[in-house]
Amino acid sequence: MAITINSSNTNYKIHPKMFALYLSMGSMVMLFTALASALIVKKGDFKHWEPVVLPSLFLVSTLLIIVSSVFIQLANNALSKDNFSTFKINAIITSLISIVFVVFQYLGWGQLMDSNIMLNGNPSGSYIYVISGFHGFHYIIGIFILLLILALTYSKSAYKNTSNAKLHFSMLTQYWHFIGLVWVFIYLFFKFVIYK
Repeated sequence: MAITINSSNTNYKIHPKMFALYLSMGSMVMLFTALASALIVKKGDFKHWEPVVLPSLFLVSTLLIIVSSVFIQLANNALSKDNFSTFKINAIITSLISIVFVVFQYLGWGQLMDSNIMLNGNPSGSYIYVISGFHGFHYIIGIFILLLILALTYSKSAYKNTSNAKLHFSMLTQYWHFIGLVWVFIYLFFKFVIYK
């Protein structure tokens, strides 16, 4: 079953699962917008705002998340053409890069702690933990789904020949690009708006 949107010149069909994904992306946009807005308001409180240096490792993790988007797109393209060996290689590379991304985020938090910026400290530093933590949680969900799909393609050969597998991976790819763009926005927002 698909949701059909009709107009005088167009007839679009959106799979219900894809529609649900778009709704969840919309809720994530609202979450991160609310956190960014709260951070801007808090920065206006000059009496309690303390300067913070953004962890340098966040730049590395930003580059990693962009590269992971390239490889997941290559994997998706290969799967759509039934090229399973190329799909698996690119999906494995994506999963490895994404795990390294999470490690660099964690090490970035370590840089904050080394600078005596704690989660329960001044809000100027606390927001870095909260916002990057929410993003990391959503990214880890994506990693888990990627590993699950990979496991299914290795354990159930029938799975990789179904339109269901292609739909699921296409959904994951869109989610991956979305969550990657969210992080790039967060990094640029931190770097050039809040902690410049």
